[in-house]
Amino acid sequence: MKDDDLLLLQGLPLDEDLTEEDRDLLRRYSRSFTGSYSHSLDGKGRLVVPQPFRERLGTSFCVAPSKDFESIALYTNIAWARLRDRYAKLAPLRRELVEFEEQFDAFSFFGQECDAQGRILLPAKIRNHFLGDERDVEITGARDHVRIVAASRGAAQFQHFRENLDDILNVIGQLDTESAKTGE
Repeated sequence: MKDDDLLLLQGLPLDEDLTEEDRDLLRRYSRSFTGSYSHSLDGKGRLVVPQPFRERLGTSFCVAPSKDFESIALYTNIAWARLRDRYAKLAPLRRELVEFEEQFDAFSFFGQECDAQGRILLPAKIRNHFLGDERDVEITGARDHVRIVAASRGAAQFQHFRENLDDILNVIGQLDTESAKTGE
């Protein structure tokens, strides 16, 4: 058994029988960014990146817009490169995609690092555009990246989610039913 497999199995009951599919799920999602933290920017625009996120990001990472341009994202270098490559392949297809690609590049800062205290200096351009004057932020895992939004915006997004939760759960139920019918 590989060391990675041993790490994945930590915390599981000893009598748990895992299929190879289970192990693949654990491997895949163990690399996801999950969790939510509240922090504040200091006077210089530095932000403490929570330890679990720093471990997954590695020593060098990219600060860029989220895919929907609604927040700041911290991507591993490879996640950013894959996303950037995807945009590059799509860009020649339509003028709007070239414009998107240019703006994504303008707000991307590759090779960023945390200091010894685990802080990142958010570049002024991206900080001012996405956070304005707000200093309190919400830092959340978002699958393949870390998402940073102003705390007030994060609270509003969660409130919207709560107000629409019944509809969301109904959609999930419908998709589960459709998936069961097709055998997926």
